[in-house]
Amino acid sequence: MSAAMNAAARLVHRGLGRVELFDFAAEDLDGIADLLAPLAAEGHRRLSLHSPLPRLPGFAQPGVTCYFLNDDDALREESLHQLGRTIEQAAELGADYVVTHLTYGRTDTRDPDRARALAHTACERIAALARAADMPVHIEFAAYTDAFHDPRDFVAAVTPHAGLGICIDSGHTVLGAALRGRNYHDDVRVLAPHARSLHLWNTRGAADYRERGHVPLHPDQRPADGWIDIEAVLAAVLACNADAAVVFEYPVTVVDEHIVAGYRWVEAMVDRLLEAMQTQTRIP
Repeated sequence: MSAAMNAAARLVHRGLGRVELFDFAAEDLDGIADLLAPLAAEGHRRLSLHSPLPRLPGFAQPGVTCYFLNDDDALREESLHQLGRTIEQAAELGADYVVTHLTYGRTDTRDPDRARALAHTACERIAALARAADMPVHIEFAAYTDAFHDPRDFVAAVTPHAGLGICIDSGHTVLGAALRGRNYHDDVRVLAPHARSLHLWNTRGAADYRERGHVPLHPDQRPADGWIDIEAVLAAVLACNADAAVVFEYPVTVVDEHIVAGYRWVEAMVDRLLEAMQTQTRIP
């Protein structure tokens, strides 16, 4: 892999009232204040970080790579060190929380018992980092690791720790469920009571994802046409946690009419779902 391909991605993801930063190089940190100011003026005043940020020198893999479930002790320590630095940076910037992956299917152990043990150990150590910095950490669910892909296993590893929660990524949850022969709604129902944040984007399946990656949301994306049922995902999570953070996980260079339509579509859905919940609680 070339050095250019290994370069930090420097991704900025808007959300509902917030922004999430991912995979910045250390030399980019001095410019973050200037980056955040215009976003705050747009209404994105709250902040979260997706590890790695910063990407530590010498890390020559894609930013989503992590080694928490790798058989190599040194690689696991590398991931913990990088996450720890991200947590420190989040505290310095006044972020609300940090998101990290726990699994990386390409390099994780293939032994299910070892995978579960490593996941529990990783969450214990991540929770200790979170406590030390008073910074919540959200573990992003993914089902690409053969030895550790059941949402119940993620819940079992994460939930004993008060400083940890789960991040549900709409696209990866759907793709992972399809890979495992499951219905993604079932996976969401297991995860939703413990979800603290959402990464939202759309796809019509693995082939679509390979071709187009994270497709920006738009009201024309009907589940009947193969798109993710974004409203159902939101409804399941908000019913358990009305304060769950919503992040649009697709970087936008130009916020054009198409992109704005997607933002407004989701914002209207969230408002409608929360209002329906409040109405139900008021009914005697």
